[in-house]
Parts: sequence; C-alpha cells; structure tokens
Amino acid sequence: MSIKSIIIGSAIAGLSFINSAFAAPQTGTWLIANGQNAYGGDIINIDAQGQNLFVIFAVGEVPNNTYFLYGRGTIAGDNVDMELTSSKDLSTRRVTGSFNTSTTGVLNFPGVGARSVYRVKLEDESNPQSMMGAWIFNYQGVTSGIGVSQIRYFNSFAPGSVNGSGIAIDASGKFACEYQVKGDLQGYYLCVDFTVTTSLKVFSLKRSANEAAGLYVREDSSTRYIGNAQRMSTSNESIILVKEGSDNHRIITSAINNFVANYGASMKTLMMEQR
Repeated sequence: MSIKSIIIGSAIAGLSFINSAFAAPQTGTWLIANGQNAYGGDIINIDAQGQNLFVIFAVGEVPNNTYFLYGRGTIAGDNVDMELTSSKDLSTRRVTGSFNTSTTGVLNFPGVGARSVYRVKLEDESNPQSMMGAWIFNYQGVTSGIGVSQIRYFNSFAPGSVNGSGIAIDASGKFACEYQVKGDLQGYYLCVDFTVTTSLKVFSLKRSANEAAGLYVREDSSTRYIGNAQRMSTSNESIILVKEGSDNHRIITSAINNFVANYGASMKTLMMEQR
C-alpha cells in the first residue's frame, strides 16, 4: 500500500483521537487576544496536570483594586470547565471554554462573553536550533493500539530544504526535523527517519512549544499511525553546523523535498482536519 493510501486511511480512523489527545491547554502563561480583557485583566496562568487544571487570573483596576480569580477545573477532550473564586469577596464564577490546539483556545467569562486566549511563546519555532536537545517521538497504530517510543537527541543543524527554514539533526545523523516556511505544509514540521534508506518514515507534526502532534507514515506498512513528540530537555552542548552538500545533508533534503512534492497536498488536508 502506498504512503498516500496510508495517509487517507489514517484520516478516517485516527483524527478524532488526535484531536482529543493533544488539545488540552499547556501549562504556562496565557494572554487574552486582540487587545481585549475580562474583568480588567488579560494575563492568565494555567497549570494543567492530567485531566485537572488550576487557574489564577489577576483582574480589577491597577494599582489599588487588583484582586485574583483562582480555582480548579477539569479537562474533557478539548473542553474545560472551572469554578473561579474571587479573592475580593469569595464570590464564584463558572468559566468554560475549549481549546482547538494546546496553545490556543476560547474562554467564556460570565457577564463578559467569549475571549480568545493563547499561550505565550518564548522561542522561534522556525529556527532549527529551537529543536536542540532531547525529545521523545512516539507513534501508535490506530487500530492495534500498539505504540513505539524513541528518544532523539538533536545536536546539529544544516541549511534548509526547498521549503524549509533549516534542518535539525539528531546525534545518530539518521533522523532530522525541519519547519516548513512555504509550500503545501507551511507551518508544520516534517521529521524524516532514514535509518533504512529504502524504507522512509516521516512524521508530519504541528508543533506547540515543547510538544507536537500529527501523523506518522511508513512506506513499508499499511498500518495506520498517529504521531507525537515531547521535549525532555534542552541542549547543554555545543551545536554543530553540518555543511551544505555533505552526504547526510543531501539525503535529508532529498527525502524532505520528495515527500512534500509527492504527498504534501494530501498531508496538508489531513493536518487541517485536526484543528
């Protein structure tokens, strides 16, 4: 079966699972978008642990009438439901919302309405050096439920492919990832595993800070896979620049270019259905 057939089969069987698994909000500092606020505040801190979250939200007039809304809630798929208590008068407000990705969503505040929110990002994800360090890459068969986990330590980078911004390469020299700045998969990461050059394996992922999720395809298998990645640590070693035209660079860029040319449009359609 071709990669294209595998991709189409994955769309039918696996996209709903991917949505529910990776749209929970990331822990960190969030802002209300579009210059808006709720109760006079726009900075929200979310701590998500499993299916639970804790929120603290500074509101009111600065400097003398600032108070906090704080409380716990639950995560169910893409949706959150929480009861926040006011530090000013101990009144409570039920806030609900949903997250279409782990770094973007909408919260509904009583008496205010819906507000778009987004997690603050501290690095440029298009820069290959932002991948440096250790990551866990996982892929799981949609029908079998059996998964494989691999640790990848990125310690070098190389000039970009036709559509990319620069390639991050792991210590084995046989696994590489690149952010696509143009073409069918613009805004997505492509990670290629060419440990066996006759059997190309590709992750197509939407990265959100220290995690990523999407699809995983293999040329030599008809099994349907979902894929994800999570950062374990950043790099504390010197980063190596792989020269353009080296053997590994030629293999990597050829693999990325060929995959985008042959399957980019189909993959983009499926990745968009995850949003």
